[in-house]
Amino acid sequence: MKWLALPGILTTAALPTAQRQAHGPWLLTALPSMGTVTWRCDPARARANKPSLALGFRAFASSATDDVVFRAGRSVLRRTMQPGDSWRLPYVRALRQRLLVEQGTEPGTLRAVVDVDFSPRPALPSHCWSYLPPGLTVRVYPR
Repeated sequence: MKWLALPGILTTAALPTAQRQAHGPWLLTALPSMGTVTWRCDPARARANKPSLALGFRAFASSATDDVVFRAGRSVLRRTMQPGDSWRLPYVRALRQRLLVEQGTEPGTLRAVVDVDFSPRPALPSHCWSYLPPGLTVRVYPR
């Protein structure tokens, strides 16, 4: 009987470690013909008073080349992404973040603007769980 209690004790002892690990990435939205936007959270960074929320982008494997621009506060990052590429964006302090995705193909240029608002809300103290997504606005400009 003592051996049966041991796995429960080990599992309980491992919980604090699991709580310190980053959460996500979780799907935030999919952009037609381009890819998916995700977000992730790192509670350990939040406890250390560091930025703890970040976005990501993964280009669809069947898509064309995407030009992606990330803007948050004064930070501006750019990357050209090939089909199937993924980009884990850095943790930044800015609560409002924007992804601009542009895809040029023979029929024309497809553009998407994704605005994400990580501002805390009274009923939503944290965005560190998949069921607590940040505010989101998506605009797609067809060819």
